[in-house]
Amino acid sequence: MRIPEILQGEARTRFLQGTAFGAVAAISIGFMWGGWITSSTARTMSAMAESSGRMSVLVPLCVAQFTAADGAVAKFKAAGSYSKDNVIGEYVKTVASTSMDYSFARACAAGVEAELSKTATKS
Repeated sequence: MRIPEILQGEARTRFLQGTAFGAVAAISIGFMWGGWITSSTARTMSAMAESSGRMSVLVPLCVAQFTAADGAVAKFKAAGSYSKDNVIGEYVKTVASTSMDYSFARACAAGVEAELSKTATKS
């Protein structure tokens, strides 16, 4: 069997160099401009999307539970900006079998503030 001329001597070296350069160029262009991502980045993006999707459903439920509790709104208004998430956690322990954690309490506090500002402008 005869080896093709492109794979012999100097031509072989140039062929392999071109192949290597082409591969590096394709990978570089793919990651820079082609939108390629690594698997760890994809997992991170998926987790963030799942969390924000869950929050968009649970925060209105949390706000409704919190505003329905007796004395919760008054204590929320009196609390400092750094302790409002603690007030939320004090009145609402779980929402749809999801326990209250720091990020959920912060999102719920932001929702309560938005709801209170809406009702203040209507009055």
